Amino acid sequence: MTLAQLQGELLKAKEGMGKAKIANASFEKVLQEMSILKSRSIANSQTRDQILNEMKNKEIIDLFSSIETDFEELRTKMAKQSIEKEKIVDFFESVRTKKSFGFIDMEGTINFIEKTAEALEASHVAVRPEFIGMVDLGPLAIEMGLMKNNTGVIVEVERFSEFIVALLSKKCFHDLVFETDKAKISLHGSKEVVIESDNVNIRIITRMAKPEIL
Repeated sequence: MTLAQLQGELLKAKEGMGKAKIANASFEKVLQEMSILKSRSIANSQTRDQILNEMKNKEIIDLFSSIETDFEELRTKMAKQSIEKEKIVDFFESVRTKKSFGFIDMEGTINFIEKTAEALEASHVAVRPEFIGMVDLGPLAIEMGLMKNNTGVIVEVERFSEFIVALLSKKCFHDLVFETDKAKISLHGSKEVVIESDNVNIRIITRMAKPEIL
């Protein structure tokens, strides 16, 4: 299988996972409703007889038995796949040079970006809009006396936290790219961050981020 074919199979698997989540949600509702039926049957013999009588003309029991068989088969396969998956995860984590991090709130995002700049031992951070015209950093550069380049501004790491606060005050903390000599940090919206760097830095940042990411 070529890498292109492998990517195609992964896309199919991802699409299948979406369908599996929907099926799982439906099955969860089924289990809840059947648990209620069971409780009602145990509590009242007349209710039990009524439920059993109504079930005679329906395929509920056969359908549930069929799903139960599929469920057990799937669980067995997934248990085996889980062991193999962990080995693959370890491999990918040892070679990846790009990783996404999602956060519950903006505070988590800010904390992560500031800690990342610190972990990378950056002296300066170049900041620019992710797309031209999306965010105007010119007024901030003048207000804070920052050095400008062709696409944005350059911020000394000692003033980085101050710069973030200024971005927030101007409602500009979104869709930005922060670059150091070791990494590219892309902010999508205000709660998703994509890091591009060498694998050593990716692993350092991942360990640092674990308590905060989604």
